[in-house]
Amino acid sequence: MDINITVSEKTERNIREKAEENGKEIKAFVEEFVENSFAKGNGEKRERKHNLLAFAGMFSGGDGNSSQNYKKILRDEIDKVSGFTTDREK
Repeated sequence: MDINITVSEKTERNIREKAEENGKEIKAFVEEFVENSFAKGNGEKRERKHNLLAFAGMFSGGDGNSSQNYKKILRDEIDKVSGFTTDREK
């Protein structure tokens, strides 16, 4: 079903920006937004995937035991004088 609505230029910009941020076509973004709004209004549990889930599997975790070696990794990354920093010159 197609429904045409008229929105302000500001609202259009917001919709376009949010759709792009979420990596979705405008139609899919608006459809999901409307469905979630109705679900929320009806007390239904919203099904929404967290944006961070889009990153799952995109990067290598090294040798695969990062969670076991987190203390060593943190000790190696945190400078005893300047703390956690990316600037190793200090």
